[in-house]
Formats: sequence, C-alpha cells, structure tokens
Amino acid sequence: MNYFLFSVFLILVIIFVPYIYSSIKLKNPSKIVKPEYGKFAELKNGNIFYQEFTSSNPIGQIVVLVHGFSTPSIVWKGIIPYLTDAGYDVVAYDHYGRGYSSRPKVDYTKDFYISTLLELIDYLKIEQKVHLVGYSMGGPIVGYFANENPDKVRSVNFIAPAGYMFKRKSQSNFYLKILNFSFVSKYISIVFPSLMYGGNSSIELSTEEDENRLSQNELHKVYKEQMKYEGFTRSLISTASNFNLFNTQKMYQELGMKKIDASVIWGDEDEIVPFDGLSYLKSDYPEINYKVVEKGHHDLTYALPSIVGKFLSQQLQSFSNSE
Repeated sequence: MNYFLFSVFLILVIIFVPYIYSSIKLKNPSKIVKPEYGKFAELKNGNIFYQEFTSSNPIGQIVVLVHGFSTPSIVWKGIIPYLTDAGYDVVAYDHYGRGYSSRPKVDYTKDFYISTLLELIDYLKIEQKVHLVGYSMGGPIVGYFANENPDKVRSVNFIAPAGYMFKRKSQSNFYLKILNFSFVSKYISIVFPSLMYGGNSSIELSTEEDENRLSQNELHKVYKEQMKYEGFTRSLISTASNFNLFNTQKMYQELGMKKIDASVIWGDEDEIVPFDGLSYLKSDYPEINYKVVEKGHHDLTYALPSIVGKFLSQQLQSFSNSE
C-alpha cells in the first residue's frame, strides 16, 4: 500500500512540478517590449507588431506579407529587399500570439485572422488595393480575405499554402480532440512552449546554399524570444482547433472564379504542406501562375529567399503592368 501511495505521489510530482516551474518561468505577455525596429498598431485585441519598408524608387503600390502558423514575420527578411528594389512598399506583421504581438485569450479562428488583417490595413490608412502574399497558413488567410474584400486586393500570392492537406486530416483530428480538453491544452501550453512545430532546438534550415537565407542563430533567437511569454503555444493550439487548415479547397475555388491575379511557389519536397496540393490549386484556380522549387522544403521562404524573392517581384511586376 505504501508503495502504491509513493508511486502515485511520484507521478503527481513528475506532472505538476514542471507545470508550476514553467508557470513561474513564463513572462506575462503584457510585458512584451517592442524592439528598436518596427512599431505597434494598437488594435482592439491588443498590439500588433509590424514593420514598414519603403522603396527608394516607389511605384505607388503596397505589398502586405502574411506569415504562417508559428514562425513570425522574421521569415520575410531575405525576401523584402527584392520587393522594395522592384519599387514596392512593404508591410510585414506578426500574428497575435507570435513574435512581438499581443497574446489575447480568444478563439483563433479564420475570421479572427481576417478581421485582424482588415483592421491593420485600416489602421495604416491604406486606401488603395494591396498585393497580398501568404505563406503556409497565411495562404488561406489572404485567400479568405480576398474573397470577402476583393475591392481591397490587387493580387494574391501564395507560398506553399495550407488548405490541401486532405490525407493528414483524420490523423490530426485525433490529436485535436485530445487538445480540446481544456486541462490538456492548458498543461501543454505551459509546460511545452515549443510544441507544435517550433522551438529553439527543433527548427533547422533545410539548406545553406542561399547567401540571403535567414541565419540559424537569428531563427533560434526569435523563437527563444517569442517563447518567453505565455500565450505562444496557446495561440497555436487554439488555431489548430478553430481554423480548418486541412481543407480550404472551396475557398480557393471561389477565389479562382473572381479572376484576381494570382501566383504560387511551392517546394517539391515540402514536408509540412504536401506538394500534391499544387495540382489541386491549379485546377481550382486555372489562371494562377506557378513555380516549382526543386528540392525545396517548407522553409523555402527563409531558406531560399533569393528564389522566392525573384519570383514574387517578377509576378507583382507582371500584375502591375497588366492593369
């Protein structure tokens, strides 16, 4: 009997000591400090961290960059110079829950992301149509946004967009059912802040061949910073539970019928968003321009920014000239 009680006590200690320790260790997200660069947009759900990049030879058009699931706007660092050199002014921001943005305790639904993007555009007093670029989860976000606000969009451009992950849906649903238990999701969000694609030790660049790539040290540094504050993993869990990233095909089909200028670039060895999604997207959006990056992985935005940057600038210029 004593052995049984000791075993129960030991299990409870193993479970709750890390929770208590991590709860004390994590910082209050209200104490997030803006770095020397960038600005805060004071929106209704808290501060959104964003940066503006002005072209030295502006053509009067704006590009808004929308990052993916967990890695914040640092992913655009190597791409932005290609866009500004082509004459575009650029806006890049961190989603709520990521980077230097606030961590509101809300459901992270697709409507939440869409309304945040709309609110940011209004906050910046952007009245002209914008070029939208969405990476991974950012793909469905800009797609839904363009569907609902076509009068605000000049073009939509995708980088390995989520939404065609049919084969992975059933397996993921099993894990999401477990995460829907509040005590499970809260425990995970406190004890395992690097869970669900992310962390100081889990992200390694797939290649180092691009001299403009994001450095491994810088990638680790930004992850370490965003994981200091409570709410990072909570935002990921809530997004996974409330935003269907596995099948947004209907949205792409509706967008394709609007005939908004569009492009997509995808790596043929993408390990996160299956490359076979490109064939579906081409069928749903017949007029979309596309490029396949041979041996490209899901990190091509920050591992191969020269390829992605050149493609995007060429596409935007062709869309601008066609008007």
